[in-house]
Amino acid sequence: MKYTSLVKGKQKELVQIVRFGIVGFLSAIFDMFLFITLHDYFGVNYLVANFGSTSLAIVVNYYVSKKWVFSSGKYSPRTEFITFMVFSGIGVVLNHFLIMLFVEHFLLEPSKSKLIAIALVAVFNFVTKKLFVFKS
Repeated sequence: MKYTSLVKGKQKELVQIVRFGIVGFLSAIFDMFLFITLHDYFGVNYLVANFGSTSLAIVVNYYVSKKWVFSSGKYSPRTEFITFMVFSGIGVVLNHFLIMLFVEHFLLEPSKSKLIAIALVAVFNFVTKKLFVFKS
């Protein structure tokens, strides 16, 4: 009995990780599309473009994650949303810092820097959403 429930728990967690990856990948595409549109086509400063694209991608990610990846946790929808946004805000700061670091110190192009930053911050996002936001 214990083994069966352990296996089911691991399967559920694997499905959740795969779904998180899919949502994250689609959010990253949306984020990159907005970033490239703002920065490359409209000439918006890369840090301003990053803030705008990431902020919109976070809102979309919240609603899709809530519906498809995580089940609602012990918090009210309002508290859940606020907690999600707080941790996402920390993720934005990390993302912003990493992009600045890659552009200013490693002399990478802003688009490449953004892509690397998205990948690095994705781990932080999954852990905080799972442990603190949608925890049941």
